[in-house]
Amino acid sequence: MVIATVCFGAFMGQLDASIVTLAFPAMAEHFGHDPELISISYLVTLVALLVPMGRIADRAGRKIVYIYGFALFTAASVACAYAPSFELLVGARIAQAAGAAMLQANSVALVTTNVPVGQRRKALGIQAAAQAAGLAAGPLLGGYLVEHHGWQAVFAINVPIGVTAMIAGHYLLPRTRTTPEERARPTVKVLPGLVGVGLTYAALFAPMTLLPFTMNQPLAHIGLTVAALPIGFAIAATLVHGPGARTGALIVATAVVLPVPPVLQLLAAGIGLGIVAPSCTKRVMTALPDRQAGVGSGMVNVSRGLGTALGVAVASLVVHVFQ
Repeated sequence: MVIATVCFGAFMGQLDASIVTLAFPAMAEHFGHDPELISISYLVTLVALLVPMGRIADRAGRKIVYIYGFALFTAASVACAYAPSFELLVGARIAQAAGAAMLQANSVALVTTNVPVGQRRKALGIQAAAQAAGLAAGPLLGGYLVEHHGWQAVFAINVPIGVTAMIAGHYLLPRTRTTPEERARPTVKVLPGLVGVGLTYAALFAPMTLLPFTMNQPLAHIGLTVAALPIGFAIAATLVHGPGARTGALIVATAVVLPVPPVLQLLAAGIGLGIVAPSCTKRVMTALPDRQAGVGSGMVNVSRGLGTALGVAVASLVVHVFQ
C-alpha cells in the first residue's frame, strides 16, 4: 500500500514534466511570451529544494511532508490552469515545483524505510516504473488535451490524481519521524549510484527531446515512437530484478547499434535504462542509514533532475547545430 501510494506522486510528477512541454506552443500564443521560463523556473526551484525538503521530512515526518506536498502541488496546478497572466503562471509553476520537491524528496525514502532489504530493488523498480509510465503518458495525452480542451487541461489533469493521492496517503502511509541526534553525513559510497542515476535520466530525456524535432512524421506517430522509450523503462523496472547496472548499460549500448526500426531501438534502450536506474538508486539508499533516508531520496532526485536537464540541453544543442 505504501508503494502504491508513492507511485501516485511518481506518476503525477513525471506526467506533469512531459505533458506540459506539448502545451508550450499554445501557451506562447496565448500569453505572447517565450514559454521556456515556465520549465526553467520549475526545474531550478525543484532541484534547489529537494535536499532541504528531504532533511525536513527526516525530522518532521515523511508522511506529513508528503501529503502537504500533494496539497501544494494540486492547488498550484489549479492556479496554473486559471493564471490570468504569464507572470502569475510562472509564479504558480514555482509553487508547483515546491510541492513536487516535497513529494520527490520523500518518495524513495518512504519505499526504502517500509520495505525489507531483500525486496527494495523490486520496490524501487516499481516506483521507477510509475515515473516512466507518467513520462509515457505525457506525449500520448498532451496533444489530445491541448487540441480538444486547451493548454489549461494539462494542469487540470493533476487535480483528480492529487486529491486521490492525498486521501490514500492519509490512510495508508505510516507516520515516521527520526530523532535529530546525528546530522546527515552522506558518504562517498553514494557517488557512483548518483552518477549512474544522473546519466540514466540524461539518456532517457535526450531522445525524447530530440526526436520530435528530427522525425518527419505526424504528431500522433511521433508520440507513439517517443513513448516506446519510457514504456521499455517501465517494463524492465517492474519485471527485471536480477541483472545489475552493468548489464543494463550493455543493453543500452547494444540497442543503439541494432539494425531495427527506431521504435524497437527505443524500446530496447528503455529496457536497459530501466535496469540501470533502480540498481543505482538502491546503491545510494543502502549506503545510508534509515534516519538519513530523506536526504538520500532528495539527492537521488537531484541527480534525476540534473540528468534530465543535461539530456534536454544536449538534445537542444544538437537541434540548434544541425538545423
